[in-house]
Amino acid sequence: MLFSEGKIGNMRLKNRFVMLPTVTNLSNDGFVSEGEIGYYDRRSKDVALVIVEACYVNKFGKFFKNQLGIDEDDKIEGLKKLSDVLHRNGAKAAVQLAMHNPKYKPTDFTKEDIKGFVKDFVDAAIRAKKAGFDAVELHFAHGWFVNQFLSPNVNKRDDEYGKDFEGRARFALEILKNVKGEVPDMAVICRINGSDYTDGGFDIEESIELSKLLEEYGLDALNISSGVGSTSEYHISPMAIDDRPLIEFTKKIKDNVSIPVIAADKLGVADDWESIVRQGYADFIGIARGLIGDPDCVVKYIEGRTDEIKYCIHCNQACIAYIQKGLPVSCMMNPTVGREKEFDVIAEDKLNVAVIGGGPAGMAAAKYLARKGHNVELFEKNNYLGGQLNIAKVPPYKAEIGKVIDYLEMDLKKYGVKVNLNHEVIHDKLEKMNYDKVIIATGSIPKKLDIEMDIVPLRAIDVLDGKIPTGDNVAIIGGGLTGLETAEYLATVGKSITIIELLDDVGKDIYPMIKKILLERLKKYGVNIITDAKVDKIKGNKLVYNRDNTIDIDDVVIAIGNISDNTFKDIENGDKYYFIGDCKNVATAVEAIRDGAELSLVI
Repeated sequence: MLFSEGKIGNMRLKNRFVMLPTVTNLSNDGFVSEGEIGYYDRRSKDVALVIVEACYVNKFGKFFKNQLGIDEDDKIEGLKKLSDVLHRNGAKAAVQLAMHNPKYKPTDFTKEDIKGFVKDFVDAAIRAKKAGFDAVELHFAHGWFVNQFLSPNVNKRDDEYGKDFEGRARFALEILKNVKGEVPDMAVICRINGSDYTDGGFDIEESIELSKLLEEYGLDALNISSGVGSTSEYHISPMAIDDRPLIEFTKKIKDNVSIPVIAADKLGVADDWESIVRQGYADFIGIARGLIGDPDCVVKYIEGRTDEIKYCIHCNQACIAYIQKGLPVSCMMNPTVGREKEFDVIAEDKLNVAVIGGGPAGMAAAKYLARKGHNVELFEKNNYLGGQLNIAKVPPYKAEIGKVIDYLEMDLKKYGVKVNLNHEVIHDKLEKMNYDKVIIATGSIPKKLDIEMDIVPLRAIDVLDGKIPTGDNVAIIGGGLTGLETAEYLATVGKSITIIELLDDVGKDIYPMIKKILLERLKKYGVNIITDAKVDKIKGNKLVYNRDNTIDIDDVVIAIGNISDNTFKDIENGDKYYFIGDCKNVATAVEAIRDGAELSLVI
């Protein structure tokens, strides 16, 4: 079914794969950049349709720092270059038209303001046509501007743009009607929510009714998503959300319209894609993060190489998290995102390179240096690769992290890296190694807690490696990601957990969506969290904090972070030795893998 031709409006589509829109922050002040063109060029050769990311139709509706714009005619030239690339690669080209300004609510605008916003969408559609696009997608989802008018718990207007469902839908319908009137030969898609997932918000019943109205007004296809800002886990679902979270909404909407429907969000593996279309849940498979991480996932499916697909692990650490920080889009598995040409270089002088350490940084360095053409040999003291990723995959809902190890191992074989396991390189041997370059990627070790105590505490990494405390009442010192995940891990086996955190809040460095879901689960387990708490001593089965506060404990787990492994600290970097990953600066796996990859740009 996925190989069969499809149709949206007047567009004939070569298969059933659609690249969905994701903001990239790759633009130059709203203009198409070379990095952006490279990003889409890399991902558009096998899909039938590319929907270019949310482009603001006016400056008022620009939300992200380097979001792409379609608000002025001077943007047309760059957008034309982009659509030309998509067409050259055999894909049809669409662009998403959007507004988002969460500082305002629907009641803040006059009727004349609303008419002006409608005109902004129409003018943007005209620019899209001039830029050579085949279709536009109207962004009516995710709590963005038009979605706010649709949502009964947000839109409190008492005029014809509010009050009831018909009024709340008026703004969206006027945009569609006027866009279709001005560019009748362009296909028009709408992205809508199946549900806002909020109390009193836009729900599936209203979504079905809206879908019917949109079809009556001439819409050519629907792209089904869900969630608003506070419930974004339902349009960029993380590991903790089951696969295909929106598929029932998609099916209900498809059953009530006759126009094509695009499925989206964490759609599972290749077999699931086929069944979604074959069983009538949707007409097209929409892929967003999957194409960020593996631009070749569709061609691998087409060529029957599904075992080579590097499926998104839904960590959200470098795609949406980076975008919301104003950084360019990236990916834990694929640090070349948006920098494809920068990494597409073959070494003129092929060097012999040794990599010491088989964690994420070392594996990434070995992969990208070998891909560039160097002869690479990797040394790892353990009998397995992956370093602390092997611990990171243990807590509940984190198993997908293990795929990163699998994918890196696959690439080490692909590019001919010689891997030596159970091979510890000591200081004296390092200096005698006969290589042109030596990469030191020995990672980090847990910090120790220097206080008075009469017990031997466990380390979080040991707990996650299977060393479960024997007592029932366990105190975890440290409320970062590792501490919180260790708490949940132990709670699932029946332990009573108290988390002690020095700062005024736990999980300060965790992406808010992930933190919200994790804290909700910990609350269900009855995990006690104490903040602003300095541990003074542990004595006689009591943990003393802030001088005179105590809790009864049987065991203690330390999760206060890591420090760099300094085994080779006295080795001078010079021109031969390079330190990467945690042994240089303790950070996340995203930064470690990127650090290793970027080394290939200088060697």
